[in-house]
Amino acid sequence: MIRKTLLLLFVPLFLMAQDKPPIEEPKLLNVGMGVFNIVRNTKSLLFQVEYRSDYAFYRNSRLFFRPLVGVMATTTGSAYFYGGIAFDIFLFPQLVFTPSFAPGIYIKGGGMELGLPLEFRSSAELSYRFKKRSRFGAMFYHISNASLGFRNPGTECLVFFYSIPL
Repeated sequence: MIRKTLLLLFVPLFLMAQDKPPIEEPKLLNVGMGVFNIVRNTKSLLFQVEYRSDYAFYRNSRLFFRPLVGVMATTTGSAYFYGGIAFDIFLFPQLVFTPSFAPGIYIKGGGMELGLPLEFRSSAELSYRFKKRSRFGAMFYHISNASLGFRNPGTECLVFFYSIPL
């Protein structure tokens, strides 16, 4: 099911973009702030810093797949260090939809118990891309251990961010 959905989404973008020059994207430093555990009652403030490379695993005039690394910390003392891949999909030159996937290490601190130190982040973001290539947007993501541990409560986060081109 997931493969079919991805094929339906990406194949038209691959085909439509063949006759245009590939996207050139700078390195980005995302700085964000938001809510950790937004769906449940025990919320906390989170801060996030993320680096996105200008190295493209794949690119054309509508797609730019790149590596990312980052850290998220909450006001309750939890932290998440991660690395993964981001898929920039240019819906319009100024509007970018970016799903991403990033495994990482979660440190509970005084915050929520997620079951294991190894956790996985799946995210979706929508951002406005300014003329000088900076971005402003919102990101929603889920962190869980994919049922590898005895407990897998998972959590959801909402982050508003600004991306600074480097």
